[in-house]
Amino acid sequence: MTPERIHRDDDERLYQPRIHSRWIRELYRIKRFSGEPMTVLVDWALQEFVQSRMLGDDRDSDGLGSEENGSLPHSRGPRKTGPLS
Repeated sequence: MTPERIHRDDDERLYQPRIHSRWIRELYRIKRFSGEPMTVLVDWALQEFVQSRMLGDDRDSDGLGSEENGSLPHSRGPRKTGPLS
């Protein structure tokens, strides 16, 4: 399989948040299994996440939902994911 590449011709080079090491380890495992670059895997995951958030019924005209109290649409607060949290 030929790995996909992310074309950055239209990239605005905005702030890029740090990713916790536990997710980097998991991404690396998936990368080894799939052969896809980690950047592509992250891009796919973020695309799915953002699209799923935009499908809710409480969208504003921009499709992003309410941002009352400074929270993201459908935000449930910090998510506990196990002993590493």
